[in-house]
Amino acid sequence: MIYEHYFNTLGYKVLTPSYFHLIIKDFQRRTGLKDDGVIGNKTRAKISQYNKLNYCPEVFEHIKPYKQYSDTEIEALMQGKLIGLGATFNRYARENDFDVLHSIAHSVIESGWGESLISMRKNNIYGWCAYDSSPLESAKGFKSKAECIEKWSKWFNEEYLEPTGKWFSGDNEYCVNINYATSPIAAISKSFVVKQLRGRLNG
Repeated sequence: MIYEHYFNTLGYKVLTPSYFHLIIKDFQRRTGLKDDGVIGNKTRAKISQYNKLNYCPEVFEHIKPYKQYSDTEIEALMQGKLIGLGATFNRYARENDFDVLHSIAHSVIESGWGESLISMRKNNIYGWCAYDSSPLESAKGFKSKAECIEKWSKWFNEEYLEPTGKWFSGDNEYCVNINYATSPIAAISKSFVVKQLRGRLNG
């Protein structure tokens, strides 16, 4: 229970023993260790080194309100099939009053910079309604990736970030992942992308 509590404080979603194995392996990869899923001496040393303040604090940061970036700055972050969508990401994050980097990070994790099969076939860059049992078939389809960004941003804000939302638990990635995904590492994965994107902006 000690380790389960520790990884929960870092921002992972600790569920079942099988999920816990995935959490340990993810932590090991991110801290430069061999990802064998075993908590040995080297892993324990890393555990003593990291806490919620120095591992990935972005997982607990507020997603709202919108932070001001120019369209040019956001477009410079775009890669793959997301090139050309920087202004669109920025516009709908601004309209829905949340940090655009979290929107981009979500799309990166779900679509691999817009190059996933679901993204290519359905213009769905967020894995929206792509349920584990039938991801391609159940995923929503859109006329364009821009339309997906517009509709998802409104829905995400209303349902997950606003206190009146059906799935609201708090406006940070840790709280969003309570209801959003089954993956125990989704919030951490998304937050590390936010960290990388912010580093590029500030670099």
